[in-house]
Amino acid sequence: MTHRHLIDIDRLGDDDIERLIGRACALATGAAPARIEATAANLFYEPSTRTRVSFELAAGSLDMRVVNIELERSSATKGESLEDTAATLAAMGVDAVVLRHPESHRVARLADAVPSLRLINAGDGTNAHPSQALLDAATLRARGLDLAGMKLAIVGDIRHSRVAGSGLRLWHRLGLSEIRLAGPESLLPDRPPVPAASLHDNLAGALDGADVVMMLRVQHERMDRAGWPDRDAYFADWGLKASDLERAAPDCLVMHPGPINRGMEIDAAVADGDRSLILEQVRMGVFARMAIFEWLFD
Repeated sequence: MTHRHLIDIDRLGDDDIERLIGRACALATGAAPARIEATAANLFYEPSTRTRVSFELAAGSLDMRVVNIELERSSATKGESLEDTAATLAAMGVDAVVLRHPESHRVARLADAVPSLRLINAGDGTNAHPSQALLDAATLRARGLDLAGMKLAIVGDIRHSRVAGSGLRLWHRLGLSEIRLAGPESLLPDRPPVPAASLHDNLAGALDGADVVMMLRVQHERMDRAGWPDRDAYFADWGLKASDLERAAPDCLVMHPGPINRGMEIDAAVADGDRSLILEQVRMGVFARMAIFEWLFD
């Protein structure tokens, strides 16, 4: 039997994207959730707070059973492969696995190896984090923004960011008019990944007239320590401060997928300010992941 999976944005149809974003917004405004008789397992090979907890809360809101697998207490510590772990869970009656893995494209390979499970990619290496992209789009849609006409600045470690990878694919599909990618040269892609994107070597140029600015965390865990930027120097050049926002559109909104490093990629006053959508992203994450489970089991 062929099941649905959420592996990356490219595998979603336009109707799927609109359904998921629209349903997340509806659930956020009080729409009645579905009731799903199924069991989901959270299997995270990397640390997480927002993603893991929001998937757990989302499943619980749909009356699903949830199993949280503590990796350090699992058979993975004895050498069990991911495929054997997944097959074991399926044999026990688990219907879906929410998987985070440090290796890019690992979720797609698991979907081919264990077809009896529905899989949700909760982040794989530097490749993709589709549920984050969907919740970010839903957060802006819920604010009434015209996404097609929006000017978006994405600032920080874009080269190593799976959030940026999925986000760029989704923003392109949603027709954004302008996407500015800014950061140190070593943290930028070699070329613009989508037609609407442009590369910027300074923060001011990227922010000029921007409607939304999304700050990204420096992915220390995905680079050699010798390549880590100096914290103070990075903040001086690339950290978002209130004074920087003066170049953006008057009603510019600030996003960050978290976790945030205050005083490095963003100033505390901006993170906690009235333009910040950071906690609204966290809130929308639960509703977006409810919508994903509903779609997965439809």
